Amino acid sequence: MKQLTYVPLVLFALFSPIVNLAQEKNADRLLNEYIISIDSAFQRADTVDFNKLIPLAELQSFYQATVNKKFERKAGLHRIIKVQGDSAFALITGAVLYGNSGDETNTSVIYSGIYKFKKINGSWIIAEKLAIDRLNKIKRQSLNLKVTPGAGIIVSDTLTIDVSDPLGFAVRFNHHALISGLTSNGQKLNYLAGGGLLWVNTQLRGIQKIVLNYSLAIEKDDNNRNSGYFGDIFGHVRNQYCWHPFFSFSSANDRADFSVHAEIPATYGISTTLPQQEAVEGQHKIVSAKSDGPIFALGLYYDKEWETTISKKDDIALVVYATKDFRPDHELLYQQFSKVYDTLQRNFGKPQGNYFGILQDRSSGGNGWKNRSNSVIIAAETGGYIITDKPSPRAIFGHEIAHQWTNPNGAATNFLTEGWATYAESILLKETYGDTIVRTFFKSQKLNYINGKFDGHADLLNDYGNSGVSYSKGSWLFYLLQQYVGEQKLAATMSAFSKLTNQSVKTFIAQLNINTGKDLELFVNSWLHSKVIPTLSVEQAKNTLTIIQESDVFIFPLTVQATLKNGKTLKKKIVLSSRTQTVHFDGGTILSYKLDPDDAALFFSK
Repeated sequence: MKQLTYVPLVLFALFSPIVNLAQEKNADRLLNEYIISIDSAFQRADTVDFNKLIPLAELQSFYQATVNKKFERKAGLHRIIKVQGDSAFALITGAVLYGNSGDETNTSVIYSGIYKFKKINGSWIIAEKLAIDRLNKIKRQSLNLKVTPGAGIIVSDTLTIDVSDPLGFAVRFNHHALISGLTSNGQKLNYLAGGGLLWVNTQLRGIQKIVLNYSLAIEKDDNNRNSGYFGDIFGHVRNQYCWHPFFSFSSANDRADFSVHAEIPATYGISTTLPQQEAVEGQHKIVSAKSDGPIFALGLYYDKEWETTISKKDDIALVVYATKDFRPDHELLYQQFSKVYDTLQRNFGKPQGNYFGILQDRSSGGNGWKNRSNSVIIAAETGGYIITDKPSPRAIFGHEIAHQWTNPNGAATNFLTEGWATYAESILLKETYGDTIVRTFFKSQKLNYINGKFDGHADLLNDYGNSGVSYSKGSWLFYLLQQYVGEQKLAATMSAFSKLTNQSVKTFIAQLNINTGKDLELFVNSWLHSKVIPTLSVEQAKNTLTIIQESDVFIFPLTVQATLKNGKTLKKKIVLSSRTQTVHFDGGTILSYKLDPDDAALFFSK
């Protein structure tokens, strides 16, 4: 491994030095003055002034939230990239400071970015903020890193990128990183870093390699260990810490192939959240890792007291990184993993990849299965229960394993990850407790949707921040599809979908159509785009019930039950697809009715 010199980071420069905008000979003076006024307003707690300068609703809401929370805001450097007539493009950066640098980075990039400006009546005004991944792609990242427990990391990252944006190349990147070099073909590149953004003035277009060298000290705040924490005994950086560059958590353009060469003192265990091999060379442990397929970002975990155990399930390597007193123990984990894997494979086919890791993250304490990071389940200090039928049915361990079947990108990513994995829990619960548990499970998911207060506030298509709506409403959409097309056809859809290299909501719908022989685009989109669930009312007549969708119009199967005055009870299964729909019951006068007597649909009654 190439030797890297660790640079202790006691104090950080928030923004990298670069040519000051005032020195740009061709910069537009009025535009420069306008941006300076924005910088000034960003730092002050003056909502009225900020809103006058930036007429973008999303940024106004963001700014108001930071003011309400009394967060410090620090303006960064800016740069005019291009001026052409009455249009211009400029980079504006600013950091929101309140704690962990990873969290600060993800907050700051809501503001930092490339903006389009328009000149109206001789004055400049911001017109829109551009997506940093709109025309560029990250194809590969090869990271050479040295990990110093209790301190930080030193990284040399070779990125293979495809640049089509004439405005340069920009990525999300931890704003505390100290860059020591940025080159292409041995030549230094002009760049600006700050506010959670790294912008590179790439002169070339097309596929190229850039080498980014930097060091990053990781916080060791015992009161804030979630995003990143480097203690002397154990530590981690999650992907959300932005410890290496990427676009976002669901961009289709930064699904990159990763390889990692990592060095850590030999007394420590380490996981890159990828399939990996390790060897001890003198005083150091050397890890080589490579992703099974394209991913967007990595987590990194270490622990001085881990004992690594490896077992085989068919052709799957099950690797556990945990202390000897971790529970469930390795034998029980293997048994439960095998049971879950067999059930899911029987229903949905073999997933991609042949590596599965479980690691213990002691930085958070507590118990439970916290999340999934690439090929690894992250457990708390103690693992949680495997499966339970009460008080609310859950199969959380199986939920994390089910993520092995999907790796989507773009819109509705969390529907295809968390919604899918929550739906998969119903399959595992049914296998253990029988058919009746499914009804109870989805009733609890409806309650989660209500208690989460998602109705009217969050939709599945744009749930990029993983608000929680994708777990409850997303799993219900899978369940409604199961009832409409049948369990076998939905299973065939997911089996085919899991084998795709390009998984998106578009390819999911395409596989649904292929495997069911139906056009389900309107069905799925009615649920993805709406921020509510159906609200139904009923108008009763002698022998008809007219069902009215009071809010948005959805498509979904519904059972309608009517009790007639002669004592007969009749059921009809329909597919709601319009604002009003009339159901006829022959054989007598309707005395009473009930929508969805089997609790198999998601809606509110009015």
